This record gives sequence, C-alpha cells and structure tokens, in this order.
Amino acid sequence: MAYQKLVLIALICVVTSTSIQNNQGVMDQYVNPGVQQQIDELTQSKIGHLVVDLAEVTMRVTGAVDSLTEGVKAFGRQIEERLKLENTQWEVVESEHNAKVISLSSQANQAEFDINREKKVLNSELIPRLHELDDILLGLKAKQTDNAQSFKEAEAARNTQHQSFVLTTTEFTDALRNIDEALDLLTDLFKSGEVRAAFIEVSDEQKHKVNKALRQVKANTENFGHQYSSFIQALTNLTEGFNFKDRQVLKEMCDFLNSLRLNIFDALTKAYKDEDSQKQQDELRRQQLTAEKAVFDQQYADFYQEREDKTVRISDVQTMISTRETDLKAYQDRLRTENNNYSANLKIHDDIVSSVQQELAVLAKALQVVQTPPFLDFLNGRIAKA
Repeated sequence: MAYQKLVLIALICVVTSTSIQNNQGVMDQYVNPGVQQQIDELTQSKIGHLVVDLAEVTMRVTGAVDSLTEGVKAFGRQIEERLKLENTQWEVVESEHNAKVISLSSQANQAEFDINREKKVLNSELIPRLHELDDILLGLKAKQTDNAQSFKEAEAARNTQHQSFVLTTTEFTDALRNIDEALDLLTDLFKSGEVRAAFIEVSDEQKHKVNKALRQVKANTENFGHQYSSFIQALTNLTEGFNFKDRQVLKEMCDFLNSLRLNIFDALTKAYKDEDSQKQQDELRRQQLTAEKAVFDQQYADFYQEREDKTVRISDVQTMISTRETDLKAYQDRLRTENNNYSANLKIHDDIVSSVQQELAVLAKALQVVQTPPFLDFLNGRIAKA
C-alpha cells in the first residue's frame, strides 16, 4: 500500500514536470473511435484528464497500468472518506440549525402568545373597565353635586322658615302686648263709675287711648292673614262710632279681645312647636345628607383608586406588549438570518457533495476505461509514436 502511494506521488510529480499536450491530434489514427469518445468525456474534467495522463506515464515507466488502478482506487476511497466526513459534518450543522430553529420558533411563539394574551386582557378587561369606572365616577360626581345642592337648599329653606318664625312670633308678641294694653284700658273704664250704672263717663283722653290701642290691635291682626278676617271685621264693627260709654259694649269688647288674645296665644304656641318640629326635620335632613355624602365620598374614593390602579396596570401591560413585540421581532430576525445562513451553507454542502460525487463517477468510469484493451492499445500507440 505504501508502495502504491509512493508510485502515485511520483507519477503526479512526473506529470507535473512533464508537458503532455494534445491527447488527440496526430495519434487519432491509432485510436478506436469508441475509446476516443470515452477519453474525450474523461478529459473534460481535471481529475479525468489527470488519470489519462497518469495512465500514460505509468505505462511508460512500468509497462502496465495495474499500479495506477490500485492508486486510483485508493484515491477514490480517500474521496469517499472526504464525502463521508462532509456528510457527517453537515449532519452536525443541520442538527445545530434544527435546534436553533426549534428554539427560536418556540421563543417567537411564546412571545406571540404573550402578546395576544396581554392584548386580550387589555382590550376585553382593562380598557372596558376603565371606561366603566369613568362612567361610575361621573355619576358619583353628579350625586356629590346634587348632595351639595341639597345641603344649600335645606339651609336656605331652614333660614326662610326661621325668618318666618321670627317675624310671626314678633307680630304675635306685638299683638298680644297691644291687646293686653287695650284690655287694661277697657278694664279700667269698665271698673270706673257706678257698678250698676249702664253708662259711664269717658274722657276724651281715655277715649283717645282706647281707640289708639284698638287701631293697633286691628293693624296687628290684619297682618295675620285670612284666618283672622272674622276678628278683624268684628273689631272694625265695634270700634266704628263707639263712644265707650255703654258698659255692656265694653264687656263685649273685653270678651272679644280676650278671645282674640287666646287665639293669638294658641297661634304663637303653635309657631314655637312648628319651629321645634322644623328644627328636628332640618336636623334629620342634614344627617341624611351627611350620611349620603359620606357614602358618595367613600364610593368615589374607592372607584377613583381602582381607576388609578387600572391605569397603572394598563401602562404595565402596554409596556409588556411593546417589550414582547420587540422580542418577537428579534426572534423572527434571528430565525430569518439562521434560515438564510442555512440555505447558503446547504448550497455549499450540496455543491461539495455534487462535485465529489462527480469526481467519484469520473474515477469509476476511468477505472473501467483504463483497464480495457482498446485504451491500452491507445496508450501503447502514443508511447510508440513518442
């Protein structure tokens, strides 16, 4: 085997240093046309041309081509080993490529899954809830505004009620004071003179005082409204043209004023009771509005805090979506680059395999040709001619 390698190396060196040109030319007349076609096909490739040249050199040196045949077979086995090594190395490259593709595809799929999941949460949960919270807060703000307005209205109504109470009680008190004054004057007149006398003496000054007191009472009662209209009419009838001398009329006047006094006193008492009742109602109304305000304020604070939390969550989700979209693009770019590199390497590998297979095919054909008698005749003819 070592000898065959040395012979092959020596032959290559001889071929390298020996210029053998024009394998056809003048020797064509010694060549079988079939053999010539086979030689033409072999010499179209470098390795085929080399084998033909080595065959001639070997024939010149040893007188046979047996050593060349063994050398070509050994060379073919080396090429086969190179092809096997190329395929083995390619299997490693392909395995690494597939692992990268699986890994990058898995990462890209996971990123896409994360994006779709977070978008679903964002669009079907978070954003609709944010809009719902906006509507809730708007409604609560309206309730708070209505509550504040109700406070103002209750306060205004209470102030009006109290002012009316103060005015009414002042008028009632003034009326009672004037009635008491008139009663005092009439009582004094009634008690003057003889007890059994039907008429009494009345001075102009006394008459003036009594008329003044009665006019004031009349003025007071006129301000009280229609419920006192009968009293006002009766008082008017009694005071018109009255000279206060008739004791019976004085008695009727006193009875009328006492009845009026009692009626006004009852009205005054009712006014105080109404005032107390209105105070209680106002207090209850204020308590109700205060309780409602506390509820509205707490609800608004809770929903507002939820809205703030949802806003932060939306921002976090949007950030995550953006990050995962960047990741997805990076995975897709890397996957595209990996596939492009794989395609380029696959072409190189296929070219190498194709080239080596062509070399093996040429060697196999060369082995068949160089051992045929017509080829040996071809070589002997060239040697003889040389």
